[in-house]
Amino acid sequence: MIKDNISAIKQLLSTPKNIVIVPHKNPDGDAIGSTLGLYHYLKKYSHNAQVITPNDYPDFLKWVPGEDTIIKYDATTEDSNKAIDNADIIFTLDFNAFHRTGQMESVLENSKAIKILIDHHQEPDDYATYCYSDVSMSSTCEMIYHFIDMLEDTDKIDAHIATCLYLGIMTDTGSFRFSSTTSTTHRIVANLIDKGAKNADVHNNVYDTNSYNRLQLLGCALTNLKVLPELRTAYITLSQNELRKFDYKKEIPKGL
Repeated sequence: MIKDNISAIKQLLSTPKNIVIVPHKNPDGDAIGSTLGLYHYLKKYSHNAQVITPNDYPDFLKWVPGEDTIIKYDATTEDSNKAIDNADIIFTLDFNAFHRTGQMESVLENSKAIKILIDHHQEPDDYATYCYSDVSMSSTCEMIYHFIDMLEDTDKIDAHIATCLYLGIMTDTGSFRFSSTTSTTHRIVANLIDKGAKNADVHNNVYDTNSYNRLQLLGCALTNLKVLPELRTAYITLSQNELRKFDYKKEIPKGL
């Protein structure tokens, strides 16, 4: 993000504003972590901030600090539309095209609010007043850290913000094993731990806490395992009926 844009955003955020923060439909760890991390940061400056997700998300993300403040668009459409209509600023995080928000697409397109995009996916649509797009980044949570750093405000990162950002970096890097994980990523993660992120607790809440349906789905998947020894290959299939039977949500199969 260029210096002039950062200066303009600093000025925008210098007085309390009505701010809506939106992730993509079917939010994952990076979407929830980045939106709530930014939410906690903005609240430090008395902004009237509100995270609105297009729909619900898996139970293993419902422990995140501030999760209880999130409203879901599909369940509270009238209140959500009112918040969007009244917004001075809308942050769109972890997506780069309005169709990624499902039913929220038209209301976001029609909003007169200043829009700030922060995302690491390719080829963003040209809708944002200010765009911070970088496909080399491991996650949107890493970008939120850099964004706060560009605002020269990392001293404001507390345990809640650190936990949220650690969550998204951990999940979007496959627990730091993907090639997008750089030395800078690790330095940021170290800073987040120093600021109060409990890395073992975050990992346990995401990967080691299983619902009954998730265990049932895992059992079904293993039952469906097929091995082709001549090709040194194995594969698993799950039908739509099986997914419905075990109340499948998009993020549940992590670890299968």
